[in-house]
Amino acid sequence: MNHFDIAVHRRLLGSAALVAGALLLTGCAGSGDSDENASTRQDVASLHSAAPDAHASAQATPSDDDGRPQLRLDSSEEEKNRYWHLYAVCLKEHGHKMLTARGPDSVDASDHSATAKAATKACANKLPLQPTELDQATNPHYDDDYRAYVKCLNRKGLKVTALPDNSGWTYDGNTTMSAARQSQVDKSCTLEAFRGATR
Repeated sequence: MNHFDIAVHRRLLGSAALVAGALLLTGCAGSGDSDENASTRQDVASLHSAAPDAHASAQATPSDDDGRPQLRLDSSEEEKNRYWHLYAVCLKEHGHKMLTARGPDSVDASDHSATAKAATKACANKLPLQPTELDQATNPHYDDDYRAYVKCLNRKGLKVTALPDNSGWTYDGNTTMSAARQSQVDKSCTLEAFRGATR
């Protein structure tokens, strides 16, 4: 499945997903219900999707938000991918255009037709919610946690600067860190900085 196209679609829908350097989904996400995906080489990246350790096995649970699956900081990549797959399948079944040449779950983010809008509405209850720790509306310590996250990234060699509103970060020059290593650093720092958010 082509996660890039799903993630681009998520951004346009204002939903949620992965962090800078997250290799699997090729990008970054916005907070709460807003998902913004960017290539690992773009200048601006945002957090909020916490790509957790692969060994984590926590299950997403239905949320109070129309039954949407609620991901957790320790949700596995497999679990997150499963929920995004179910969302993409729903969109396709409701007539949203897909980019099948890129993969069966590749959503055509340029489809702004009435059918696409209806599909998005019909499938809204399948759109995963990001962990509450990564949402400024539900985490009263979000700004402190985000600053700790950026400090961790820098400490581990990914030189970045946080945006003034803590909605993302920019590279401090060119990075030589591989995308796979960026993903590892991001996962580690997300867990380190945000795990105490439920205090």
